Amino acid sequence: MSKFAIGQVWRAKKPANSGGLVNDRVILHINYLGAIQYDGPSVARGRHYPIVDETTFEKWAGRQVKDELPKDEWAPWNFEDGSKNK
Repeated sequence: MSKFAIGQVWRAKKPANSGGLVNDRVILHINYLGAIQYDGPSVARGRHYPIVDETTFEKWAGRQVKDELPKDEWAPWNFEDGSKNK
C-alpha cells in the first residue's frame, strides 16, 4: 500500500523557490499502476500536469505539509530565513 494519496501536499527534501512560492506538490491522481499526477507552483500555467512513477515522487518528497498551508494557497518562500522553507 502506498503512503501517497490524492489531495496530499508534499514538500521536497530540498525545497526550492518557484516564483516566490515553495515548490510543493499536490497529488491530483494516482493511476492503477501507481503513477502520480501532480500540480504545484513549479508547473507552468497552461501546461499538462506532470506524471511520474511512485519511486521518482518518493525520491523527491520530503514530508507532507497540507495542514501547514493556508487554505487553498501555496506557502510563500521566506527570503529572510531560508531555514523556514523546509
